[in-house]
This record gives sequence, structure tokens and C-alpha cells, in this order.
Amino acid sequence: MSNIFIKLPALSGTALQSSISATLEEVTFKGAPSIMFVLTGIDESKSKALTLDINWGDNSNIEYYQRDVVYDYREQSILNEVLYGKIGGSVLEEYEHTYTPTLSTQVTSLSVQFLIYFNDGFFANIFQPIRLLKESYYDSIEKLGILNTQMIGTSASNTIANLQSRFNKRTYTTFFDKDWLQQLASRLNKYNEFFIYKIC
Repeated sequence: MSNIFIKLPALSGTALQSSISATLEEVTFKGAPSIMFVLTGIDESKSKALTLDINWGDNSNIEYYQRDVVYDYREQSILNEVLYGKIGGSVLEEYEHTYTPTLSTQVTSLSVQFLIYFNDGFFANIFQPIRLLKESYYDSIEKLGILNTQMIGTSASNTIANLQSRFNKRTYTTFFDKDWLQQLASRLNKYNEFFIYKIC
């Protein structure tokens, strides 16, 4: 899981004088990442955040959060109070979302929107651009395990192997010819002889 820390320098120790809109620097991910958006760095010492609307930018449902009128210390954590000084709880916490890039394009660009309403009547509209790169064939394989093998002809010594990715459980059929297997075996023998020589 990757973390993106959302901060607003305009709110550091000062109350809002007007509503603001900010676009943060674009972040690039490969594959289908699960991203944790950390909003605890937004200062609430002068203006308390009352509501938070999150538009993930990928056509999923917009999420709405609001500050509790009464903070129940028996059921809710005081960790944010201790770590970030957010007394009485806050809607500016950590929010996780998993993105899936489209299959038809190599690059997917989207923008996450955080709309925060404060108790002084002003709002902050924060945009976090995200670029998703489609995984290549080699990225999606990662580590392989052998499911099964089959020898084709006793004289040819050609082999078909079914390999399974430990990352995404996809199966890949591969073909090893006789010459390649002989080269691999000779390399392994040389390596083993060298390794045994070093140990002895």
C-alpha cells in the first residue's frame, strides 16, 4: 500500500480568510495500487473541518463524512488527538482507495478531489492528480512457481512447463527446447562445481 500525505501550507497556524482551491503535484503508480490518503497533516488549530466530500475520480461513489457532534471516547480512538492535536476528533483522517487502470489504455490520468468545509464558513477544494500506468507483461509475472511439466518425445527432450505467477495467480505456458535445457544444465554444473570448491 502506498501513502499520499495531503497538506495545505495556506492553513499552517492561520485561519482561512477565504475559500481556497489547490492542485497538488501529480503522483504516478504502476498497476492497480491501493492508496492511503493521509489528511491528518491539514492544520485545524484555527478552523475545524466539519465535513469532507471525497470524489475518487474513477467513477466510484462519492463519499461523505462529517464531524461528530459528540465525540464518544469509549468507541473511538484518541490516537489522532495524541499524535496530531485534533481534540474532539476530526474528519481529516486516513482514507484508503484501490484503483484499477482501464484495460484499453496504457496510461490513465485521474484527479482525486477533497472538498473540506470548515466551521468559519469557508471551504478548501484540494485536487490530487494521479497517473496510473498499465503493468507490462513482466511486471505482472513477478515470481513464478512451476505447476507442472511435460516432456515431448524421449529423444528430443523438449519440455513444456506451466508456470504460475505468485503475484496474480495467472498461468503462463512456456516451451523449453533441448539446446536451451542443455545450456542451462551446463551452467548449473559449473556453478555447483565452483560453489563446492569455495566451500571445501
